[in-house]
Order: sequence, then structure tokens, then C-alpha cells
Amino acid sequence: MRYPLAPNPIFWTIQGEGHLRGQQMCFVRLAGCSVGCPGCDTDYRKQEMATPEEIAARADAIVPANARERWVWLTGGEPTDHKLPELIAALRERRFSIALATSGHREVVAEVDWLSVSPHHPEKWVQLSGSEVKIVPGLNGFGIEDFRKARPDEQTQFVYRFVQPLSIGKQEDAESLRTCLEFLRGEPEWRLSRQDHHYWNVA
Repeated sequence: MRYPLAPNPIFWTIQGEGHLRGQQMCFVRLAGCSVGCPGCDTDYRKQEMATPEEIAARADAIVPANARERWVWLTGGEPTDHKLPELIAALRERRFSIALATSGHREVVAEVDWLSVSPHHPEKWVQLSGSEVKIVPGLNGFGIEDFRKARPDEQTQFVYRFVQPLSIGKQEDAESLRTCLEFLRGEPEWRLSRQDHHYWNVA
């Protein structure tokens, strides 16, 4: 099996969002996206094709062999558009822990070590469990309560819950940040996230 890869598909970075913020990562960006958000600034065009073994070898060359934690973050686009077991198996053979980022519009059947769900549409959000959830007020015109009314907290199972300001052109939206801060005053179980990698100038 061969997987479609986006431009700059396999690269070292530092995770800038959520609970794993600050963790060194090897990102694997798969091409294509079925979500289709207006104004998306992610380049997920197909640039090349690669086998699971080729992807794992390229990731292995990026992460030092003696690293105590060897993480690969599968992203897109929408990585669940692809059948992932073969790719995950190849990465595990190289001693990687696997993280997956998804819009939650499809149930995730792949076995991963970290599942990050950032819903993009309240009514299409079906993956209701995972390691973390990140709600972004203003994304696709929806507010925090749009998502929470569609999927109340008691109906979801996440270890960590975040709200995160909308980022437009790598700039944090001030109104979205205010919304996050106001929300957090009454919700002690939720935390604030942001896209810190933009400020660190890493991919």
C-alpha cells in the first residue's frame, strides 16, 4: 500500500498545542481532506506517494535513535481518510509512539497512543473519546456552546479538555481568545491551549 503525502510531509518540529505542548515530534502530513473547511490554510495537496516502510524510514532518520521518547504525529488534512494500520505497524517497528490528529468526523479505529480531536462541525462530530479534545471558537463560524450543546461533556470521554483561540494567518484572533478566557472562568475542568509553534517559528 502507498500513502499520499502532502508538501513538506515528514519533518521535525515541537508540538505547540494541547497536552503534549513542548514535546519533540516527527510530523507525517498525509494529503487530502474530506472535511473541507472554508478558508483552510493547510496545504494538503498530494505531492508524492510513499509506502509505509518508506515513511517509517524517513521518520526514523529524523528522530535520534537514542531519544527517550520517539513520537510520530499523523496529521493532514484529515488522516482518517486513509487506512492507517499498515503505516502504524511500520512506525511501531521503528519504536515510535503514535499520535493522531483528527476532526472527529469519523470514528477512529486505528490503535494509537495519543488521540487528539478538534471538532470542526458540531453535528458531524462522532469521535467522542480520546486523549484530548480542543474546541476552537470561531472555527467555521461555530462557538464553544454550539459544540457542547451538540455533544454535552457527560456524553464525551476525554482525558484533557481544551479551548483554543482561532488562528488566522498564524495570528491569534483577539475575539476568539476573549471567548476562551470568559468560558474558562466557569469551567474548571477545561484548559487553555494555543498554537505556540507559530510563535516559536517552527512548522
